[in-house]
Amino acid sequence: MEVVTIRVGKLQTNCYLVINGDQASVIDPGGDAEDILTTLTNRELKLKQIVLTHGHADHTADAMVVRRNTLAEIIIHRADLPYLGAVDDQMAAYLGLNEPIEPQSFLQGANEIELAGLSFVVLSTPGHTPGSCCLYNESEGVLFAGDTLFASSIGRSDLEGGDPAELAASLNRLKQLPDETKVYPGHGPSTTIGRERVRNRYW
Repeated sequence: MEVVTIRVGKLQTNCYLVINGDQASVIDPGGDAEDILTTLTNRELKLKQIVLTHGHADHTADAMVVRRNTLAEIIIHRADLPYLGAVDDQMAAYLGLNEPIEPQSFLQGANEIELAGLSFVVLSTPGHTPGSCCLYNESEGVLFAGDTLFASSIGRSDLEGGDPAELAASLNRLKQLPDETKVYPGHGPSTTIGRERVRNRYW
């Protein structure tokens, strides 16, 4: 498995391409669809899924653009559906969400999802938003954490739909993962569970 990071949008969201052979899945295409599509084309990759870790516009804004160009299905947790049509929201518009996003299927906690032919467990991690999810592949030792866990920080729970108690419970679940698990967060540098266990004062 190869992970390619493309920083997109006004908030420099980490958009990830999960690559396995000629297959790919994209996580959180929150802007700069041209960069994402160019990478797919240059590497002759077939995009299968567009996975949204949560519904905030900085992670979702260009999902429909990528879908129109690839026919890949959009997947998100049902609890975050209200965020996907918020084109009249000033912040969403500022971040580039100009059209409602229409998912084709849904994430569900504890279920498995196939990304680029690789199996990931969906971890339901509400707190930042009601439908926030992380994606974990045990054999590769990889966690895509969305805006739940960052290097030396954690996700905000003071935005609409956030819940500090739920976020704390979600972070406690992530603490059960092995120290060597590599964490790919929604913003900022990658890290590991072990490093955050020692250094992250918010965790």
